[in-house]
Amino acid sequence: MRFLVAAFAACTVLSACQDPAGVGLGLIDEEQLDPSVRTVALSGLGTTPDTTIAIGIADGTNTDLLQTRVLVGSVVDPTYGDARARAYVDVIQAANLPSDATAEDVTAAWLVLTQNYVYGDTTTTLPLELRPITETWFADTDYARDRTLSTGDVLATTEVSVADSLRQFDLPASWVAANAATLVGDGFLDAFEGFAIDIPADYVPAPGAVYGFSTFASTGSGLRVVVGEDTLVYPLSEVFSSVTSGTASTPPPTALPVRNNSGLAVGFEVDFSTIGASALARARLRLPLDESFAAEGPFVRPIPARSVLYGINDDGRVALAEVLYVDGELSVTNTSILTPLVQRILLDPSTGFDRYEVLPSSGTTSLDILPIRLPSVGTTDLPRFTLTVVGGTSS
Repeated sequence: MRFLVAAFAACTVLSACQDPAGVGLGLIDEEQLDPSVRTVALSGLGTTPDTTIAIGIADGTNTDLLQTRVLVGSVVDPTYGDARARAYVDVIQAANLPSDATAEDVTAAWLVLTQNYVYGDTTTTLPLELRPITETWFADTDYARDRTLSTGDVLATTEVSVADSLRQFDLPASWVAANAATLVGDGFLDAFEGFAIDIPADYVPAPGAVYGFSTFASTGSGLRVVVGEDTLVYPLSEVFSSVTSGTASTPPPTALPVRNNSGLAVGFEVDFSTIGASALARARLRLPLDESFAAEGPFVRPIPARSVLYGINDDGRVALAEVLYVDGELSVTNTSILTPLVQRILLDPSTGFDRYEVLPSSGTTSLDILPIRLPSVGTTDLPRFTLTVVGGTSS
């Protein structure tokens, strides 16, 4: 369902009529001073369905499926909606597993995860449980974002807080003995389905938190298996964060209610026809943020350092440029990418896109928010494109 800001065009026209300076000259900083700058407002700014695939893999061999983090926890958040996350991780055998290893050589195992993210109350100490996954699952399957997998009984427990880095689940000797042959066997990939990391069923968030863990072996995450005299690292492979999001009871009144993994993205349209077939020196996308929602005391809602701008047309979604979070706004300033794109559209409008979307960077699973400021009466810092034309003069 789209959340349209229908009043934007009317407010812009009204402001231009009431203020001799006009909105185009009142949009702040260098845009007021450079007569070559043209401002193009975004229309239909609001939310749109996020159709990205939630499941992925933990290594860099397939960038479309890369997932660098898994999420676990539960948080109460009336502003952006409650969230509940479960992590599922599979592993591959160690590259240096001896070819002659036997079940008798396997004597211990433990899972290590590196905590590197938190959304919610940063004073929360979160209890965690480790269970075996008991069904077959695949990283190339487009599971629903809130899909859960079947699991067995609790194998190990631990706790995580903001102060923790490496968290360790020590697997019981009974599990090690029962799985020793599988861990060193030729049929490991088909026989082993990995682990689920979750909170206890009776955990009540108040308001709680969702923690994130790196999927990269280089950060320390992975299954450790003692084989003979050596401790081998079984890196994470397939990974999936099952996230259930609730509806915000008091959504932000001044910013878009967009949070990663909630099923929503930022959407908008742009009409460059008012500029005409001009020669372009620079194009910039500016999306001012309401940063007041990023932190409320110890309760934090991270804003992604990097997002991605997509163009949408009949052929699907095309990644256009990286969007950076700098000085209170999201922006695309890379002239080598965005400027040629907009120049092409100015010269041939048929090469443009039906609409545009902004999503947190693919591969970084999170609950990051995109609190893009909503246009309103009296607001001059609006979401917009600014185009610097060659030889332009103020109109």
